[in-house]
Amino acid sequence: MNVIKTLMLLSMAFVMTGCATRLEATVSPGQSLDNLNQSKIYVVPFAPDKRNLHYIIADKLTLLGHPATPLDSNEVPKDADIRITYVDNWQWDMTNYLIKIKIDFRNAESKQLLVTGESFRTSLVRKDPDYMIQEALEKILQESGIPYHHFPKE
Repeated sequence: MNVIKTLMLLSMAFVMTGCATRLEATVSPGQSLDNLNQSKIYVVPFAPDKRNLHYIIADKLTLLGHPATPLDSNEVPKDADIRITYVDNWQWDMTNYLIKIKIDFRNAESKQLLVTGESFRTSLVRKDPDYMIQEALEKILQESGIPYHHFPKE
């Protein structure tokens, strides 16, 4: 009887973790994105990223009404106000898929964290990187109280 209960509990745990999603954003204490519209924003590539997600991040943020420029190196121009960094995590389940994208908005000069956000989706609720990047950026802007253009996720 204990074996059956254990198998049932394991099955429930598997089903529940297989459908997990998490979308969150946090503004650092004492920080804001109030001047985002007047800011020069650059997206720094994440060295291990071979999919050029920094271009997608810059495109999505621009479409949301806040123009951003993707960089090809970690060298941020001197006129930069905000540097965006990210970390992408991929998982294998029949195919390789993006399980988590974490996006940070930082002061370009001091590199101090202004706001961070992430989208996390397990295999059964996976979405393409464009979708996850857009929802993470929308959550960051929403938590920061910054208006943005709404458009359908792809």
